Amino acid sequence: MLNDKIYSVDLMWSGLGGDISITDNFRRADARLQKVYQVFTTPDASLNDVLQAPGIPAAGSSFGNGFDFVFAVQASLKRQSPVYWIATVPYEGEVSFGSGGPQGNQNNGVQSPLLAPAIIDFDDVEEELEIDEDFDGNPLVTANGEPVNGIRRKFADQTVTIQKNMLTFSSYVQGRYRHSVNADTFLTWPAGTAKMQKLRAKAVASPETPFGGYYQVTAVIQFRYPYRTTPEKAWYSRSRHEGYYKRVELPGPPVNGVQPTAIVRATRAGEPTAKPVLLDEKGFQLPDVDPPAQQTAFWQEKKLYEPLSYNALGLLP
Repeated sequence: MLNDKIYSVDLMWSGLGGDISITDNFRRADARLQKVYQVFTTPDASLNDVLQAPGIPAAGSSFGNGFDFVFAVQASLKRQSPVYWIATVPYEGEVSFGSGGPQGNQNNGVQSPLLAPAIIDFDDVEEELEIDEDFDGNPLVTANGEPVNGIRRKFADQTVTIQKNMLTFSSYVQGRYRHSVNADTFLTWPAGTAKMQKLRAKAVASPETPFGGYYQVTAVIQFRYPYRTTPEKAWYSRSRHEGYYKRVELPGPPVNGVQPTAIVRATRAGEPTAKPVLLDEKGFQLPDVDPPAQQTAFWQEKKLYEPLSYNALGLLP
């Protein structure tokens, strides 16, 4: 007798079964299995006594026998007589198929979901943003050189969603990558063009599995074509270099080979300017041209995100 109310708990060979279905366009395999137990008790045994009986799998326990990541989700009890019960325990989880090997938990080709290939979906997003230069890089100004505001352009960025089962997941690493761009070529896109837009993980854990469970990780990455810049600066901010102050050279001899300079208020007709003046890379005012609409500008690019290796995340084979 197992305790004062449970005489025996035995696995019924006739109740063992289940099915495995292929979903998501043949990219995912889900297992639904079950075990059935016969339980003999004293007449006064309750439902809770049977659920807690030694030998009845607890919720979240592993099916085992190669299906280590298929977990018990519930227990269904049916009393057949005052002392005889049938307990049905269904299991659910993800599996993968392959030739296996020393690293795989396998049974006739069934492997751990950690060995399942990544699920990859491509898409794109489009947004309309205000611009201050045309396609060729010329400032959007009037014939008299005044900036024209309100002109907008549609920008289309490619995206990829990658779903991968992983043994571990770090929320600190998650936070760092959410402020990053790729430092290496990723899915044929050169360094600097990919931006991590979402990185989340769903724990599928059980203390009874050999590895304590795993994580279903989903990453959403947005790619930006390097419009009017180089690939490593695709996610840099870009603005026209202009302001109300300019740099001028001071009279006198150079100091250590460098001509001294100062920053002064830009003026027009002897008066402080009421609108910004265009500046070159070092902050000197660009000379006016005629007609003003042909005026060129220098564009400043500022680094906003940390370059990190996206291949190091292990999302791809």
